[in-house]
Amino acid sequence: MISELKDRAGYELPPLEFELEKGLISKFTEAVGDDSQRWQTEAPPSLITALGFDKVYELLASSEKVAVLHGATEVEFHSPAKMGDTVTMKAKIASARERRTATGVTVFVNFDICYTNQRGEPVANCRQTALVTQNE
Repeated sequence: MISELKDRAGYELPPLEFELEKGLISKFTEAVGDDSQRWQTEAPPSLITALGFDKVYELLASSEKVAVLHGATEVEFHSPAKMGDTVTMKAKIASARERRTATGVTVFVNFDICYTNQRGEPVANCRQTALVTQNE
């Protein structure tokens, strides 16, 4: 039941690593329609915040009756991520609050996410909000 998410505040996902190679960057820039030559050596900042969201989704979508919607993203960028960098994502559930709606129960889950490069230098800090709904 998604109401159990409220009790998971403080839960840390296992760290995830992503190699920022040309293929990944090219797929992302094509998907968002940004073919700037700048992205030949540097990763678009918005790519960083998309890394690992599939794992967050898997954590939240516990059954077919659960829907996950991206609610908000707040990002503080520290340094550009370059092609060839390995970015590590560390995420934890910062908070979760439940609300009853006409269609069921919705839990607002806030994640604090830290991205660092292979030298341990901060790339970005992010807070993402996901709305998790279970239809009754």
